[in-house]
Amino acid sequence: MFKFSIKAIIVAFVGIVAFGACSKDSNPPPAPPAGDGLTKVDDLVYRYMSQNAVPGTTLAVARNGKLVYTKAYGFADNESGERMAVNTRSRISSISKTVTAIAIMKLVEEGKLELDDKIFGEGGILGNDFGSRRPYRTYVTDLTVKHCLSHHVGGWGNASNDPTMLQSSLDAPQLISYIIDNVSLSKAPGTSYAYSNVGFMILGRVIEKISGKSYEQYVKDEILSPVGITDMEIGGTTLEERKPNESRYHHASAYTGNFSRRDANGGWIATAADLARLFVHIDGSSSVPDILASNTIQTMTTPPYNYRNYGLGIMLNGGTWYHGGSYSGSRSHWLRTGSGFVAAIMVNGNASNLQTLLENIVSASVEWPDQDLFND
Repeated sequence: MFKFSIKAIIVAFVGIVAFGACSKDSNPPPAPPAGDGLTKVDDLVYRYMSQNAVPGTTLAVARNGKLVYTKAYGFADNESGERMAVNTRSRISSISKTVTAIAIMKLVEEGKLELDDKIFGEGGILGNDFGSRRPYRTYVTDLTVKHCLSHHVGGWGNASNDPTMLQSSLDAPQLISYIIDNVSLSKAPGTSYAYSNVGFMILGRVIEKISGKSYEQYVKDEILSPVGITDMEIGGTTLEERKPNESRYHHASAYTGNFSRRDANGGWIATAADLARLFVHIDGSSSVPDILASNTIQTMTTPPYNYRNYGLGIMLNGGTWYHGGSYSGSRSHWLRTGSGFVAAIMVNGNASNLQTLLENIVSASVEWPDQDLFND
């Protein structure tokens, strides 16, 4: 009895230390373990959660257009003990940019706009609807749809002070007007890459202007519903605005700011399977029909300017396409590989290296099932 108690104490202590470990870029997720079977995938996820003190995770893996694996790990809510489930929804944050890019490219295919269309000023898509300064500040009337999609806005970037974090009482249109009036663009659009939430927030208003619908409703009607996604929606800001089947986010500042106004640049909530279902329909593969034409997908995955790691709403690394999302208390990531995988993962804590984790999962020597859980 005494020996068993000592052993139990040691095991518990090791588990606590591991779970409390902090996330560091110098301490990436471990490489895939040796052996066969889907337990390797679970091992990778559990070790990642332990290393990064993540309460809960949802994962979806599709191969050749089929959803071959989906699983939930840990807790959706640490305080109540609510477990994660495969239908638990989480904030996808900047993965929303890929969603917005798909919607813009749909409008391009329909001939309702062009990538080089200007946005503000006379003849622009939004005309003089935003901002009160006339004439507009320097470079504002030069801004095009392509500049926003590729983060070549000329300023309004996230590197130091993200303008979308200003004036939390304003809604998205009001904030855009505030930024136009009060925050200057420092360079000509198209000349340099600078990741910008503002650009995609503007694209949400472009979609509304052209479609005559709210951004959220247009995406639901024209992008999500046609591929069978019914549970994605724009999330709320506060804990009281938490949606049904939505994870709780375990960080002190997770429910501050104004999350819902981020709609087009970072506001959606979804399940991991939702994301996999959407992105198998833009993966350029013939396994399932894409919702965009092949030349449109090629345009999205071809950098339009000198910066080679970003196309139009999609990050690029050779044959791997991907995008991450980050907001206080949550992280998300999706990727598509040239070998036929589309995978998505979401966690309800602050963490890093989800890209590496997903790459390790899809490259593990696993005999993936031939089932298609999309049909269940």
